[in-house]
Amino acid sequence: MRNSALRFRHIRAIFCKLPQSKLKLSFRAGKRPRRTARRNGAFRWRRRTACFLARIWAIAVLGAAIFTTALRAQQFPPNNEFGVWGAYSANSPDVYTSQGHIQFGVAAFRYGRLLHKSPSYTIEYTVDVEPVEVSRANVYESCEVLYQGVVQPGYCAIGKQWIYAGGLSPFGWKFNFRPQRRWEPFVACSGGFVMSQTAIPEDIPEATRFNFTGEIQVGMERFNRKRSRAWIFSYKLQHISNGFRSSVNPGVDLNMLAVGYSFFK
Repeated sequence: MRNSALRFRHIRAIFCKLPQSKLKLSFRAGKRPRRTARRNGAFRWRRRTACFLARIWAIAVLGAAIFTTALRAQQFPPNNEFGVWGAYSANSPDVYTSQGHIQFGVAAFRYGRLLHKSPSYTIEYTVDVEPVEVSRANVYESCEVLYQGVVQPGYCAIGKQWIYAGGLSPFGWKFNFRPQRRWEPFVACSGGFVMSQTAIPEDIPEATRFNFTGEIQVGMERFNRKRSRAWIFSYKLQHISNGFRSSVNPGVDLNMLAVGYSFFK
């Protein structure tokens, strides 16, 4: 019983760093106060082994805690995104009753809020403020056109003009996949409106300056090591029209290439 107490006192001395003189006194109080050099050497070896194992255990626990924290930080970005982006369309397809042959550029700011995250995907709500939108479109004048073999009054393009506008897209959702990777593919959709100096895409009577916008987007995000910043590269198909609020609704579909840079906090 006394030998067990002496061993416990020795182990406590390893962690509490008791002076060696107290260790010697504790052994002298036992039944066998004198020990041979051989047994003392074996005891010191056990003491060093226990100390070494305790240090290894402490290092392993600390390393596991640091690794777990770093892994969680790498898997998911923070909840808030602040970014800037720009997009440009050199031309537009003349399909689905949309009017082609216009150029369109956008410079915008973005705020995003992470709504859901999992190991395989994330869902984010986005708002885009678009203070600068520029369109290069045709200038039209009244003329007579041949339609289905009948000459009718219409409008003919006589030149080009720059049209300046601004817009807001308050309804946006972005879905990122493989959120633990530095390169993350995503798809997004959004809707909003645009207000221009003159009617777009065609400045003709009954066309409107206020139009609705809708878009779908696919692309990639490239995060830094800390996942605090990211470059964004994407393709966007954007539709602009007045939603048949007047008798004339030309509309336009834009093929846009976009690049952006975001901060996450």
